[in-house]
Amino acid sequence: MKTFLFAITLAALSAGLAGTGYAQAYSACVGNNSKACTDARNAFAEHHGGVFPEQYYNNYYQGRPGRWTQQNNAWQWDGMDGDRYLKGPHGWEWKHHHHR
Repeated sequence: MKTFLFAITLAALSAGLAGTGYAQAYSACVGNNSKACTDARNAFAEHHGGVFPEQYYNNYYQGRPGRWTQQNNAWQWDGMDGDRYLKGPHGWEWKHHHHR
């Protein structure tokens, strides 16, 4: 049952993000403390190392919402819109996500 609720929540999150580009309206569970929403948030946190949905993309860099991540001892900025800021062969640069 938890897997099913988690899948439904992720679908709602994806639909909200696709329509707005930001997680401001990421699901119907924002501010909702029903058992289903609490279970979905807990499942998200369990899958993301203890970070809850409202904490996941809660930082800003150059006015863009997102979060810093580290992979193989290299830092990068993962923006909510899919853009990334990382150190490439020519120094720090933005890699823009192209929507299809």
